[in-house]
Amino acid sequence: MSRKESKLTDRDAYTVRNLIADLKKIGCTPSVLDMVGREVVYFEWTQASDHLGPDHPVTIQLESLLEFMRGGCEQMLIEGELCRVADTPTSAINSAIKGAPKEFLSYRLIRSSDHIRNVLEQAMEERKREKKRYKAIEKGIRTQIGSNPDDPDLWNQLRLLLWLIGKYKDSNEAFKKAKKLGWKSENSGFVAV
Repeated sequence: MSRKESKLTDRDAYTVRNLIADLKKIGCTPSVLDMVGREVVYFEWTQASDHLGPDHPVTIQLESLLEFMRGGCEQMLIEGELCRVADTPTSAINSAIKGAPKEFLSYRLIRSSDHIRNVLEQAMEERKREKKRYKAIEKGIRTQIGSNPDDPDLWNQLRLLLWLIGKYKDSNEAFKKAKKLGWKSENSGFVAV
């Protein structure tokens, strides 16, 4: 993808705020967040811990962001916490950094802007591939629901797929149907996204 085609902003350096802004443009799913967490945020957290100390507010906030990216968002989605129409990847990221001090948001990341930009472009490409894969899986789940329309777990699987595709209103409707049929996160079969 050329830089002209990308919806990411060219930057000489990244702050946490810049990274978050670009993540929101991508429309991150749990797997994309995990990738960026591994490739960017983990390094920044270790560096902050070494240079600022483990109890510094920036280090603590980076660790919290990393936990959200490396499984927290996925857990929220699987357990049904991201179920309303307004519960988009952007709103999930906003809730993860809610109340973060300005010092954290303005913290300049150590990794080069080229490295971070490259990771974000890879994340954007992965997001495109994900959408294609999940749209194909959606058709299969809808076929299964046609054969078994009262299965709450199938409706929940449809909810997850629709959320991952970016159809938040449809995802919300599938969630309502799953709940009406008796779906509960603690009784649901294992699902990973």
